[in-house]
Amino acid sequence: EAMEEAVDRAVDGFEFEGNDGIYLEMLEAEPDTVQWVNFGHSSPSEKAMKLIAGFGIIGLACLFWAIVFYSPYAYYVMTFNYENGRQPGFIVGFAFSMIVVVGNAIMYEVCAQISDWVGFRFKDNREACYMMLYTVACMFNVALDFVTTYFTAEKVMEGLGFRTYFGVPLQDVTEFTAKFETYGMQRSLAENTYAYAFPSTYLIPFLIEPFPTILAPLWLGRLIVRSHSELQGRFAEAWLGMAEMEMGRYADLLLNVILGFLIFYFPGGYTWMLFLGMAGSHVWIYLFDHYRVLRSIPSCTFASFDVEWWAQVMLAPIVGIIAASLAFKSNCFSGLYCVKGPGIVAICFTAWLASTLFHLAMVIHLIPMLGKAPPEEDPAAGETFPTLAAKVPCSWFTANPVHCLRSKHVYKHEPACSYFVLGKADLMHVNKAIGCFYEEAAASK
Repeated sequence: EAMEEAVDRAVDGFEFEGNDGIYLEMLEAEPDTVQWVNFGHSSPSEKAMKLIAGFGIIGLACLFWAIVFYSPYAYYVMTFNYENGRQPGFIVGFAFSMIVVVGNAIMYEVCAQISDWVGFRFKDNREACYMMLYTVACMFNVALDFVTTYFTAEKVMEGLGFRTYFGVPLQDVTEFTAKFETYGMQRSLAENTYAYAFPSTYLIPFLIEPFPTILAPLWLGRLIVRSHSELQGRFAEAWLGMAEMEMGRYADLLLNVILGFLIFYFPGGYTWMLFLGMAGSHVWIYLFDHYRVLRSIPSCTFASFDVEWWAQVMLAPIVGIIAASLAFKSNCFSGLYCVKGPGIVAICFTAWLASTLFHLAMVIHLIPMLGKAPPEEDPAAGETFPTLAAKVPCSWFTANPVHCLRSKHVYKHEPACSYFVLGKADLMHVNKAIGCFYEEAAASK
């Protein structure tokens, strides 16, 4: 209530220490979601320029993966001798799975670094940006693989003299759409989609994830702390801490959904296997995340629904794939239309666009109308900053490192404002005159 009153009274701006034109704005944030280091050098124009540069960096990372990891595999598959029905063996399939895992891992790290570099002031905005960048980046990898697979299959089938259902040699089929619809091409692309999805994307990365996120940091931290006696106190604890919780799981699931929907373009033999693999893999993902949040993550705070909302927005064009694949499969089958050549591409795009716009309209306009009504009585009625700060150690004062330094060295407060460190709240001092109300003994009662 006091916060809302302060915002209302400052609607016309106010002056502070000779600086006028200062305004207050309501934000959905918590003290421990603020990235204080980004204040002062992260204007909207700077963030926009960094995001543009970030897409260029993602493109370079994708190119690096394609040249260093993917091109040797593509060259081997393209030059393999397919005569007499020969097919690449298990080692080649396993190598492809690991290439996909490495590609996703590269994009994971690149997008994380870009999201940090952009300089968002609040953690929730950073997580939303990371989720969108990672989804787009992985789609670059998927698109590159599908294009390569298409041209590889085209070359191999033409070399082996494949024919269409009507006996026309594949090399005599000039239109892309006609060649895409041939059984040989459909089977090859379906096999590639299934191999890319399961286990390469659905399962293997998440079986590996406990090692770099839980086991390896703990083992490495123990080794370093044990062998370096100069690491004491907070520094030793930091080395033994687990990786922070982030919202990249939304991007992982969006990528899984994309690959699941792409299978609808192809024959149905792989569909049930792919979705069964997806279901089993997601059970493992849920169990792992459940354990990680309860047993490994020190703490996590997400103050807004920004990541969830943008995940729903990103889902709209993905769900549109279903409409596009339905339009493709209905061609010359439903009796409604029978289009050849580029016309079918236009129909599929129209179906995708209509589905995407409808989905977005539902998310933006309909879903908010169906939400729960606010409670008749405010559960936080009567809650003031002193009463809340007495129970929660992390406040807008104690979470700001510059304020704590200023309190100690500039204003010479006794005791100075204690800087909040997770797990060290018992060391914080009370000084009600400067807004520090938390005391471990009182809060635990």
